[in-house]
Amino acid sequence: MIEATGRCVILSESDPLALVAVNYRKYGDSPEVRHLARDVIRWECRPYTTMQPPPLAHFLELRLACTGALPLFK
Repeated sequence: MIEATGRCVILSESDPLALVAVNYRKYGDSPEVRHLARDVIRWECRPYTTMQPPPLAHFLELRLACTGALPLFK
């Protein structure tokens, strides 16, 4: 249903998000990990100038191992 719009960017089980989750488990909720999470989300949800009209939404599917870092991704 999401794909039917043709205006959504869907990223499945991203490696950078998994790396953030590993760092979150290792170092906890530190400013450095929060900064890394913010940068990764910004990169994954960057504007796609080639997609016209622009996307309506970005969907990030997380790996099961990333669920411990959900408070950080929220």
